[in-house]
Amino acid sequence: MVRNARAAGAAAAIVYTDAKDFGGAGAKGKRKWFPDARWLPPTGVQVGTLYYGNGDPTTPLWPSCAAGEDCERLSQGELDGSAAMPSIPALPVSARDGETILKAMGGDAAPTEWQGGEGAPMYRLGPGPAVLNLTYIGNDTLATIENVFAVIEGKEEPDRYVIIGNHRDAWTFGAVDPNSGTAAMLEIAERLSKLEKKGWRPRRTIIVCSWDAEEFALIGSTEWVEDNMDMLASRAIAYLNVDITVFGPGGFRPRATPQLDQLIKEASKMVQDPDDPSQTLYDTMIRHHPPIDRVAGAGTDFAAFLQYIGVPSLDMSYGTISAAVTPLASTNIIALAVEDYPVYHSLYDDYVWMERFGDPLFHRHVALASVWGLIALRLADDEILPLNYVSYASELEMLQAENWSLKTRAYTVKVRDINDRLMMAERGFINREGLDGRPWYKHMIYASSDQDDWGTKAFPGIVSAIDKANKLNTTESWQLLQHEIYRAARAVSKASAVLDGRLT
Repeated sequence: MVRNARAAGAAAAIVYTDAKDFGGAGAKGKRKWFPDARWLPPTGVQVGTLYYGNGDPTTPLWPSCAAGEDCERLSQGELDGSAAMPSIPALPVSARDGETILKAMGGDAAPTEWQGGEGAPMYRLGPGPAVLNLTYIGNDTLATIENVFAVIEGKEEPDRYVIIGNHRDAWTFGAVDPNSGTAAMLEIAERLSKLEKKGWRPRRTIIVCSWDAEEFALIGSTEWVEDNMDMLASRAIAYLNVDITVFGPGGFRPRATPQLDQLIKEASKMVQDPDDPSQTLYDTMIRHHPPIDRVAGAGTDFAAFLQYIGVPSLDMSYGTISAAVTPLASTNIIALAVEDYPVYHSLYDDYVWMERFGDPLFHRHVALASVWGLIALRLADDEILPLNYVSYASELEMLQAENWSLKTRAYTVKVRDINDRLMMAERGFINREGLDGRPWYKHMIYASSDQDDWGTKAFPGIVSAIDKANKLNTTESWQLLQHEIYRAARAVSKASAVLDGRLT
């Protein structure tokens, strides 16, 4: 939005949270909002980052270092000229302040779909007649962040990693985002510690990660992945992320790369649904959220693992995406925030909101921690990795689905070889050059679109090339489309070859 405003010649941008989206239904004067209802008050301000990229902006595509240490960085001039930086000042304001500004604007009426809710002023496109002065006062400084890790070394395959992660930084109080996830991860850590004291050790190494600076641009996780790229690419089995554990009632909602689908279903059948003891998490997932959404884009800390090095990944939460949110938008955390978690990234995301509207008994937190931990234990302890690529084959419609029962007796090769194929197949979808114009995004099958860094697109390079070819209709643009089709086809062939264990 701000990037488009800059491209159109704007000197600054004001971003506000419209009461129609975040303030609840009902006639003006009769609406209820927090603390009486879950909705964002008219004075609430939603904040976020405008950086159109991931990681430390001064070290794109290579690892950063602590402030004061010597490492290669972009200069301030190079940053200012980067397409990833907004380059104009932007200020988030509340619905009340936004309406005050809109009342002072003239010009043609905005389209109907842009208008506010009942009682809102007529939204006009401007320019003027009012003049708004925006003064930016700030310092561009480098700061040091700290990730925190706990490692349980594997007994038989210590060089294979199952990674669990959540970020702990928040824009404000962050009761939902991210502290609900932090609470669940600490619960898992405590359970693993109790197992260790009883003499248990996992077959494979488990790494528990608390990321810093996620809200700024996924900096903590991205820089760690960039710094350990080669080792993680050859050793990481899966990355299991939870950012928001609970944002209300309505069932288990996982997002994952397809080879984890079957494992998610099996684990969710083992956990009782916290709101309906006669049901399992699987039952409520099927009722509220079929099918399992795909994890892609840059919504949270799975991005570097999946998009940069091709590690199978998942993210999950508990709560309902309202009927008003379209299926396309259901992969978008902003759409989630509008309907079911309207205090997202505001001062009202606090313990009181969670206790009243998110999880009054905190039993949903326990259920999510349980299924999260079960998935991690299966990946860490099963002799044959529970990764099933039939879902990928069905979804892509490019591979012929085969019956991968994965029973050891059906194979004459070693268990380690089978597991390596299952672990490495996702890497086949990685292209070292990355997507056209977005080299950090290297996954050819699932990524965000170039117009929406949050949502999910299948074959993002092809989709972007089609849009470009339709707009430009030049020989070069159609050749680019053909190139993207070939790149995607090669990625699928590479993944297939890895699963088969053959050279091409």
